[in-house]
Amino acid sequence: MASRQKAKQFPYFIKIRQWLTFLKTHLVAWFGVSILALKHLLRTISNHQSLLLVLLLLLFLTLVSFAAIAPGTHTFEGNIISQEMSFVYNGQQPKRFIENIRSIKELESEGIQTLTFTGKFQSELPQVNQLQSLTIQLKDRESKWIIAPANLEGTSEIDLNELRLQPNTKVAELNYDFYRNQLAFSLQRSPKLDLKNNANILKLYLGEKPIKVIVEGYELPDSNLQNQLDNQRPLEFILNPDNQEFNLEFTQNTNIYITLAKPAKFESEQWFRGKIETKNVQFVDVDRNGSDLRDDLDVSTIVEGKIRMVGQEQEIKQNQFLMGENPDIPLNIQLIRHLQIVPKKGIEARFSGKTKQIQIGLDQDFPVSRIQGSWLDGVLPRDAIIALFSFGAATIPNLVSWLFRSSSKSASKP
Repeated sequence: MASRQKAKQFPYFIKIRQWLTFLKTHLVAWFGVSILALKHLLRTISNHQSLLLVLLLLLFLTLVSFAAIAPGTHTFEGNIISQEMSFVYNGQQPKRFIENIRSIKELESEGIQTLTFTGKFQSELPQVNQLQSLTIQLKDRESKWIIAPANLEGTSEIDLNELRLQPNTKVAELNYDFYRNQLAFSLQRSPKLDLKNNANILKLYLGEKPIKVIVEGYELPDSNLQNQLDNQRPLEFILNPDNQEFNLEFTQNTNIYITLAKPAKFESEQWFRGKIETKNVQFVDVDRNGSDLRDDLDVSTIVEGKIRMVGQEQEIKQNQFLMGENPDIPLNIQLIRHLQIVPKKGIEARFSGKTKQIQIGLDQDFPVSRIQGSWLDGVLPRDAIIALFSFGAATIPNLVSWLFRSSSKSASKP
């Protein structure tokens, strides 16, 4: 039985050996031909030193021409005024984003959250008036709470001292309504994060005057009080706070609306902290008109702007889109250096980043303007690159022609 198996396997060993012998023979032959060709080339070059110089010059000009065409990654900078923008904070540590918004007429927040108020309560409900502390749980995304001065005729003492962002927080739909004097935005959290230990923190100063609080879509942890109240109706009360400092922790997605008592002017330049590390920056609003996602329509929110890269500058007109190499992927803006409100126009962002190509157009699929830098743009000025490329384009054909003529003459000699 074993002898029959060896007899069956023996032809396969013969075939493998024959194939190895065939491969060895052809490799040796190819190596010998290559050595002969290399010796011939070196002999020809040694006999014609001018040929070596021409070959080196041809190689150099070819490499320069390729480097002047091959796209390279370069730093760009720009400034854009838009009606609405969004970005993801891409830093490694919590970042102070908004500060020093004074005299707030009304602050509204939507989303899941837990609030605790302490102080003296005044309400139409006797059971609320007896409290010294009240904890309220906003139960769903439609829940909201509003605080405002109890006396709307007086000067508001409610201030936003600080809003600090956690890494990977998305700031969406950032806009300023000049008719309402209202700053609005949405904070969206990544589901991969430990939300309890990575909350976005909002610090308010409530002032020394009474404030009015309105809450909708709530539950009360105190079951006795919960049974006495109708949580289908908004809960309203006046609060004389014990502590003027009021800190909020946003562990879930939330929408924030800050209405001011007067229009934002020069003080708005100090609202936003600069040098925000970012990714996925967009100046786009999504028009959702139906339940089918295929019906969604991207609308540019850009009012005006300019962008610069490798010595080239392009102006961005109203309603044009700003895109990177791929129209489906936002331009790689890595740092927003400055944000401010521009009266009667929108929010201005000054930014920088790195990319191979910038595209601009009214339609994302049909850009009309492009800025693209070659690999050589990072080494030489633009004028020098144009001069070198022109020289190479004119010289390379002449050198190739000279090489063919020289080869023909050498071959014709005995």
